[in-house]
Amino acid sequence: MEADCLREMSGRSRGEPPKTLINKHYPFQVVLYLTDELRQRLLEVIADEHRLGAYHLHGYQYHEGYHFSIVKFASEEGQQEFIRLYGGVPYDPTDKKSKPWETYFDR
Repeated sequence: MEADCLREMSGRSRGEPPKTLINKHYPFQVVLYLTDELRQRLLEVIADEHRLGAYHLHGYQYHEGYHFSIVKFASEEGQQEFIRLYGGVPYDPTDKKSKPWETYFDR
């Protein structure tokens, strides 16, 4: 399924599709603080991402000494299940002013 979606996303033969196309096809995103525990469970996290239909390449953000992963889903159900399993905050990539990694610990 993802391979078909990626072919549809971009006519380019190599490299990652443009961010705008990725955001169009995977609009339900999660910003997740990468704790030591999550890093130790990385294979489990990746398996669940795959099972829930996440885009295979992550975005990353480093902010004030903390590492965050941006996981992208095609469906809201995948996003919500991932948040239920691992925490994180929803992220809307179309909101250019939204930077949830800056307020992650304020909630």
